Amino acid sequence: MWWGYLLFSKNEQAFTEKAELDKINYQSTHNPVKYEQTQSYLQLQVKYRNYRVMVISEGLFFLILQIIGLLQVRRIFGKEIELAAQQTNFLHSITHELKSPLSSVKLALQTMAKRALEPEQKEKMVNNALSDVVRLESLVDNILFAAKIERDTHGFSNEEVNLSDTVRSAVAKFVNNKKHIQIRTAIRDEVYYETDRMGFISVVMNLIENSIKYSDDGSSMEVSLTESDSAVILTVKDEGYGIPHEYKDKVFEKFYRVGNEDTRKAKGTGLGLFIVGRFVQIYKGKIKLSDNSPKGSIFELSLPK
Repeated sequence: MWWGYLLFSKNEQAFTEKAELDKINYQSTHNPVKYEQTQSYLQLQVKYRNYRVMVISEGLFFLILQIIGLLQVRRIFGKEIELAAQQTNFLHSITHELKSPLSSVKLALQTMAKRALEPEQKEKMVNNALSDVVRLESLVDNILFAAKIERDTHGFSNEEVNLSDTVRSAVAKFVNNKKHIQIRTAIRDEVYYETDRMGFISVVMNLIENSIKYSDDGSSMEVSLTESDSAVILTVKDEGYGIPHEYKDKVFEKFYRVGNEDTRKAKGTGLGLFIVGRFVQIYKGKIKLSDNSPKGSIFELSLPK
């Protein structure tokens, strides 16, 4: 505004001085026509009017640039605040996720060491402890794998993997889950794919664990593996809380968790679906997230041959 004011002031001053000088020169010619009615004066007015328009146009241009810049800074700053909040939530969540299974396993071992339990009780405590160990192992693997694949894609050791056996092995680890969720399978035999074995195992484990985590006790889910001439397709269907449409693209971002009351009840780190999305991106595949009927979600992962 100060820049515009100075230019306008100088423009008015220059116009006034130029008009006065031309008027004096014109009057010396003794022409009876008033100077303000001459073609010379009118042209001078047009010239300086155009200059004012130019100043206004430049001012508006710089103002628009400044507004765009401020909006961009605001957007970036907002993302930084959001990321900082997500990282803080991650630290709180990871503390709980590490402490809970360790405390549970410790309690089970102490109970079995101090008391003579019936075989059924002992088996139940062992199964619960193993379930917590699997959960802890999965958590540690997620943290390490997320750090590995975030920027570096050269750490993968591609080999021909029997995906059928890999998926069955992953499902078996969740058969005795604490929510008593029934896992149905439809796995095609002898499906092979050249990929990173540990990476694919992490993807399957995260999809299954995510569905169990956000489902009600006693519900069911289905894991299927098929193949076509062009792709291998892994599908996980659950009967959980579902994911609102506006969050479907965001759930694959690092540390992101859907912020409704159903999902807040379940602890998590926001890394599971990030790993899935990043793995699919590295292998140039596709991940489709849709609604299950009557409720729940369907994750369909397609890897090109």
